[in-house]
Amino acid sequence: MMTTPRHNFASNLVLAQTDADLQQQLTIHFGTSDLSAPNKSPLVTTTTDVMNWVVQKARSMYKAEPEKLVAAISSSATKNALAVWSGSGRDWIVFSEGLMELLRDRVDSVAERFEEAFPDLMNTTLMQRLLTRSPLPGGFTTSFSSFLYFAAVAFFTGHEAGHHLAGHKSQYPRQAHAENSESGAIDVDGAWLIGQALERDADLLGITLCRIAVSSLLGQLWEVDEAENLSADERKCFQRVLAALISTGALTAAVFIKPKSIDWTNQPNVLHPPAVARLLTLAASISLAIKKNFHDLDGFYRRWIRLMSLEVAVGATITPGTNADRIHQERIARGGELAAIRATGIRKALHDPMFRKYMAQLDATIKEIRPGLKPRM
Repeated sequence: MMTTPRHNFASNLVLAQTDADLQQQLTIHFGTSDLSAPNKSPLVTTTTDVMNWVVQKARSMYKAEPEKLVAAISSSATKNALAVWSGSGRDWIVFSEGLMELLRDRVDSVAERFEEAFPDLMNTTLMQRLLTRSPLPGGFTTSFSSFLYFAAVAFFTGHEAGHHLAGHKSQYPRQAHAENSESGAIDVDGAWLIGQALERDADLLGITLCRIAVSSLLGQLWEVDEAENLSADERKCFQRVLAALISTGALTAAVFIKPKSIDWTNQPNVLHPPAVARLLTLAASISLAIKKNFHDLDGFYRRWIRLMSLEVAVGATITPGTNADRIHQERIARGGELAAIRATGIRKALHDPMFRKYMAQLDATIKEIRPGLKPRM
């Protein structure tokens, strides 16, 4: 069996500084080609550690030349992540310091909302093990906040790796795609639908890589494995806590994606799917994985975890003083549950026939173009 080569940010920094194609894309999407060494700051070090977990797993999925998948850190304050297909043959993933800082500064709100949404889980032995750990380096207030940061970084790294794994290169003539940009669109008829289908495809791979990384981290932090001799009640508790943490952790990416009500008239003008569609795709994918792997959780509890994780994550995206905030506060005052899901347009989308039609279009589009892709896995 082939051994997957270890990913190393320090050695990749030298490669990145001499890769002309990468340097050009960095300037376009980040406004600078400056890169950060992995030991530049505690936050950068923590982020590169997380990215290493995900890149290593993604490399193991490559059917050949896994060393081609490499990652780097941009020193830019621009909040962005980037996939680049270089003429050198390297598949680059780039994460900016600006995106790191945004995620770090928002995870406290997600952590506080999790405690309110899942009070029954907070006093379990497993949660207490997590809460008593020291936070990851980088300015985090609690260990739980740093865990949520780990999950968000794992998702975005997995998303960019997903573009490479799924062989999307041929669909991006400019040989790059940024998370926070509409440049690099596909120059063919129906480009907007193809672009959004590719984004959803990368999201699904990203959430898979995120789930694997988060599960592995929790196994190490808790020093427990589900295969241990747990009683039926202990096993059920383990699965409930793990499922809630995986679901909420992965959906912490919402603080950057920022859902809002869908403007269907504007969809042909953008490359990314509506944020609401992305989050519902992620939530459904996580829920399916929970169903496959956590057999002690019934359908009611799985649905509860899915909805409450969405409520927790999207609640942290609501800006005070906005219309979404007004709706949110009104629903809370009326005692209505899932106020954030309503305020951000997620509940509306779930009952919108146009939304179901749109998701079917994405499925049909990716199925149509799949034969022309050259996946790495």
